[in-house]
Amino acid sequence: MKELKTAIAFLTASCITSAPFALADGSVWLPTPGTGTMTVSYVSQSAENMWVGKNGPNPIPFRGLDQSTLSMNGTYGFSDAVSVDLSIGRSEVSPKNGGPIPLSTDGLTDTELGVTWRFLDEVVTGGASAAVRFGAIFSGNYDVGGFGPAEVMGDPNRVGAGPTAIGDGASGIELSGIIGKIFNNRIALSAELGIRNRSGEVPRETFMNFDAHLIAGERLVLSAQYHIQASSGDIDIGPPPGPGAHGMHWDQFPFVAEDVNRVSLGGTVVLESVDIGLHWFKVLDGRNTAEFKAVGGTLTYNFGQ
Repeated sequence: MKELKTAIAFLTASCITSAPFALADGSVWLPTPGTGTMTVSYVSQSAENMWVGKNGPNPIPFRGLDQSTLSMNGTYGFSDAVSVDLSIGRSEVSPKNGGPIPLSTDGLTDTELGVTWRFLDEVVTGGASAAVRFGAIFSGNYDVGGFGPAEVMGDPNRVGAGPTAIGDGASGIELSGIIGKIFNNRIALSAELGIRNRSGEVPRETFMNFDAHLIAGERLVLSAQYHIQASSGDIDIGPPPGPGAHGMHWDQFPFVAEDVNRVSLGGTVVLESVDIGLHWFKVLDGRNTAEFKAVGGTLTYNFGQ
């Protein structure tokens, strides 16, 4: 079987690239120079409750959302210390229980291009590995929204998505630092702290990822992650000045403060050149975010070995 360091490097491509979840996760375990991965992921997620604002009886029921996302992610090792990653996908969102609003929408997700530089390697130092990652985010071609309830009911040519928008509709950049260590060639632990800035009025986001991987068998790696996202914004969904109530225009949704606490568990069967993964996700708490539950499958091809 592949050593754990190599196996973990190939598992980092199985992240979610839809709005309620993080974009690409950073890793200190990089592909060997001249090798890389191509991963196809499919995620189905659903929510019937959501957290609104900081206070009140949360989560509360709402019309509900279903979302499915098909994405592709690639990684490539340029050297022992540098790798690049690229992710793109297509997603479809619709209300669970019908009705004129919110509208169903689909389109390309945000595209992300990232570069990771590892400046400490545990193989050399005997301590932990450490790296920094820079990512550029390019907005997808989905509708964000631009209407109020009165316009929806009175205009058959209405456009926009409002709360069913796939993303914030804004490009940006992110920067993160990652630290990790492998123990006894069986357990890998890592942590990532980063910041994400998008253009316009979209709030700045601070995010943290805590990851654990365990070789549980000859061909099986088990994984767990806890993800935290905190927003710098002060607009909440609901009464004015927030969107989604009393005729407010829903194109304000990208500007709300969205906090997310999410857990994920999964397993990957590690083969010679193809890895197959299954992952489960649940949003545990948040602010202006849906209580999504999701399941996702990944198929990874490892090249250049």
